[in-house]
Amino acid sequence: MKMNKAKLAMAISAGLTLCSSAVVHAENVIETIMITASKKQESIQASNVAVTAFSGDMLRELNLTDSTDIASQTPGLNIGTPVGEGNNPSISLRGVGLNDFNDNNEGPIAVYRDEIYQSAMPGLTFQLFDLERVEVLRGPQGTLYGRNATGGLVHFISKKPTDDLEGFASVTFAEYNQIKTEAAISGGLTDTVQARLSVATNNHDGYVTNRIGKDANEADNQAYRLQVNFDLADNFTALVNVHGAKSDTIAPQYQHQATDDGSGTAGVSDFYGYKDTDGDVWAGEYDREGLLKIDSKGASIHLDYDAGDYTLTSITAVEDVEKIHQEDTDVGPFDGISPQFISKNKQFSQEFRLAFSTGSMDWMLGAYYFENKVTGALDLALNFPGPLVDAITGAPEGSFGADMVNFVDYDVDYVQKSNSSAIFGQVEIPLNEQFNLTVGLRYTTEERTMVYQNKATGNSDAVVNSCIIPAGDVCDFGFGADFPGTDHYLNFTSSNADLGGLGKIDDDNISGRISLDYTPTEDLLVFFNIATGFKSGGFNGGFLDFTDGVTVEDVPFESEELLSYELGFKSTLADGDVRFNATAFYYDYENYQALTFAGLSQFIDNADATINGADFELIWLPGDNWDISLGASIINSEVDEISIRGAGTFKNTEMVLAPKYSINGLVRYQATEELSVQVDFNHQDEQFFDITNSDVSHESAYTIFNARIGYDINENLSVSAFVKNLTNEEYRVYSFDFTGAAGYNQNFYAAPRWVGVTVNYTFE
Repeated sequence: MKMNKAKLAMAISAGLTLCSSAVVHAENVIETIMITASKKQESIQASNVAVTAFSGDMLRELNLTDSTDIASQTPGLNIGTPVGEGNNPSISLRGVGLNDFNDNNEGPIAVYRDEIYQSAMPGLTFQLFDLERVEVLRGPQGTLYGRNATGGLVHFISKKPTDDLEGFASVTFAEYNQIKTEAAISGGLTDTVQARLSVATNNHDGYVTNRIGKDANEADNQAYRLQVNFDLADNFTALVNVHGAKSDTIAPQYQHQATDDGSGTAGVSDFYGYKDTDGDVWAGEYDREGLLKIDSKGASIHLDYDAGDYTLTSITAVEDVEKIHQEDTDVGPFDGISPQFISKNKQFSQEFRLAFSTGSMDWMLGAYYFENKVTGALDLALNFPGPLVDAITGAPEGSFGADMVNFVDYDVDYVQKSNSSAIFGQVEIPLNEQFNLTVGLRYTTEERTMVYQNKATGNSDAVVNSCIIPAGDVCDFGFGADFPGTDHYLNFTSSNADLGGLGKIDDDNISGRISLDYTPTEDLLVFFNIATGFKSGGFNGGFLDFTDGVTVEDVPFESEELLSYELGFKSTLADGDVRFNATAFYYDYENYQALTFAGLSQFIDNADATINGADFELIWLPGDNWDISLGASIINSEVDEISIRGAGTFKNTEMVLAPKYSINGLVRYQATEELSVQVDFNHQDEQFFDITNSDVSHESAYTIFNARIGYDINENLSVSAFVKNLTNEEYRVYSFDFTGAAGYNQNFYAAPRWVGVTVNYTFE
């Protein structure tokens, strides 16, 4: 089986060379994707921004159905799932990212939907449906976009209402009883009002087998979007967007990997007397089904007034995301570590933009206000099996019996409020017919407050007989809590709710961008960019163990800044049959915000870092019926030094989700006017899921293949068959190392091979 897989991989990869722009297959010419990365409509080849774009047709042909799927065909973009699929994603672009899973924090890669910044991390995994395009912008963003972003942004842009009646409906039947639907209808309601309604659902059974309960990693998702456009006057329009989504499933499950920190006590590999040894990465024994429920909704009104000499834009938006997640953290058949994460995230944003020209110079000025409130309630129960406590304490065997002992409960409650205001602008200055200078500037002021309480309580009558040790010694159970040996009941309470002056952060920042681009011919653009990015400081809102020496000083963390240098080109060659774009970059990262763990306490710490590398994208039409696309990324990241409580100092480590190189590609053959066959792939070099670069967080290199056959029955009806993960590759998309705390590692694996059929009907 392994030899067949290797031969298949070699045969396919030998013919592949990767992608990110589309091909118009009927005429076999490279499609010109129009983007708005610079807040104006222009060809992707004319933009001096390092950007990857997908049209709506490309998303369908690549079978990219989820917001996290786009990473498979975007050079330098990696998306992990620290707390399971469908939950908070960890987005990394050119190595810049944040793998924190707390709901109160925002990532350095901004996500926008229809020009609205999305702050709530639980709302960043969503279905892709009825989209016009997706744009991925690399490097610091802030001189054109409302919310500042340290390392880039991803923008999902919906199809807009039309005057003429049009629409489509599609249904997918696939593995694990999957039924996925998508539909839209658009048209004019009156001479001055147009509307578009889009809906999507996705349901399938769990693909992770639970040997003692219900299977996990299922889907039960619904989403909708209603857009109504009003032509208020010849030059004045109002677009109202109302949208929402729901997901209600059994919580996704990790795989248990027994490890050993060599301590001989709490770190032993069979902490709960359990090891998952069957080698099946899509099966386990989970005593807690738990749940993952995310409910999001929002609305916006987009006003555009075009006076000819200038254009004024106003975007007002609200977003509301609520989540409850119950996890089986110990990844085993016993009630060992059982957390619950509840959050409510509410945001309001207002953006104003003014675009105008003075002589040959094009200006864009903007103002932005952002308000966000996150309310969190986290609970964590730690339980110990009786026989294990006997072994650790040296008590006579059977002192505790076989029942679990409720040991410690953590109860975290917080309210975080953020207010950010900014003014920004950019001007494009043509120096002559070939050289253009772009200058942008941004001023940001941000205030963030946190009210935080972490209450730890313990009450266990079984500990009466376990701590039979001399007075003054301690019983250390490896969870960051040391308790004196006594002959009475263990009762303790530890809480800290007063952060004082540490509960408020005031940050302000001036950032900017200077770009010089050179167009020697109409088929070549060369550009050089210098830009700075900024993300304000924040608060650690997770489980902080105040019984383990953690103090209120550990709650806040500092702001980060990034200085970026880029040199790139965009070219069209061979009479339009080849398109080749490349960008080299160097990042000087100050106070990089990195997630660290100490026992059960989780922190964002600051450390300086550097990143350098390059991105490449190639499209080639070798014949009338063939198109080949290739994309590649090189990333060299280095975090200077980071100290982790109880674990020491780590120097010169690689960033999380930052493989040294990655390659993705597509080969498509148009056999007849109706029939097409394609294979796409994604190869990732080895990478780490932990900033310490521990052995168990190391993921080896892997390659994923997907395939699709499409057939157009007529101009309205088409059918396609697809397979994802063609070779049934077993690879991790994230892991959490609990070796030191409990002697195991949590592994989250991507889905197995997935085969399905899609039927699509369009009308106009």
